Amino acid sequence: MNQPSLSGRISVDPGATLRSLFLYLIDVSLLVSTVIITKDRQRAETILSVLCVVTTLISAEVLLSRLDLFAGVISDIGAAASPFPATAALAILANGALVARALERHLHQQDIRNLASVRLWVGVLSGLFGIAVSVAALATLERGALLAVAGLGLTVIVFIAAVRRLGFRSWPSAILFAVLATIAGAMALPHSQSGGWGLLGFVSANPETVAVAERLLADASRFGNGIGTFGLTSISYQDFGAAALDAPPSTAVLIAIESGRLAIVILASFAAQIFFVTFRGAVRRGRDFFFAAAAAAGVLVVICESFLDSSLSNPTIQIIVAVMVALGLAQSAGRTSGAKR
Repeated sequence: MNQPSLSGRISVDPGATLRSLFLYLIDVSLLVSTVIITKDRQRAETILSVLCVVTTLISAEVLLSRLDLFAGVISDIGAAASPFPATAALAILANGALVARALERHLHQQDIRNLASVRLWVGVLSGLFGIAVSVAALATLERGALLAVAGLGLTVIVFIAAVRRLGFRSWPSAILFAVLATIAGAMALPHSQSGGWGLLGFVSANPETVAVAERLLADASRFGNGIGTFGLTSISYQDFGAAALDAPPSTAVLIAIESGRLAIVILASFAAQIFFVTFRGAVRRGRDFFFAAAAAAGVLVVICESFLDSSLSNPTIQIIVAVMVALGLAQSAGRTSGAKR
């Protein structure tokens, strides 16, 4: 990394790049280990329940921060890379999967007309409560675009459930993409009129942050300035006496600056592959389809949110996304606890 024989270095700050790479390796190891652990259906259900509780509690912190009793206790609610917006969006999906699990378990019972089942109402009401808390958190943060993206993710889960019930197998993906393209186009049109279709056309940051990001994007090399170097390089592009930038306008802008625009295409290809695998697994799966459906919806929400803000660069969000995706990948196959194919 520091050899003078090379024509150029891979990073303007090799130490920060090395630390960032180790953090990415930790996320990858978490994803792989979660896939191995959640091959068992009972463990998968436990982790899904824990994921719902954790994300709902984090979303509830936003609501508690508005109370006088907790004023000043939670200080980074409105920070640029705050984990709260992304957590609330993922909490909507996780709790939606919890509702789907309760309904699916009830439909597979012998007497489905028995609506007095305690497990049914506990699952449905707890999931709806988590969704309500998460929606209220996003409304409190005034993140209308992210709330629409989370609704798009819920639509994916509902669509997969409907496709399975109707018995479609061959062409659900085409219908899904047509619906998603229409909704995404309707969502992106107002932003394009104000900010264009570039990486900065979907963010809602202050003009100073956008100006610095534009200069960084213009001067960044083909392979970027190096992972983890945004804090160092952004100082050189700020006006004299200006406050230091906490985070870039969006995660997509961060990737383009640190790793190059080609990295966005590569990561988007990986995300699309994971989406197709989990979506196909959810359609083909039996009563446990909601694991893969939540993962497919989560990948879609993550892709959209990466162009809206930089909360995905927060380590907390990376852990939640890794667990949710691993849960869907592990349960995309037809293997269940104690079952033999």
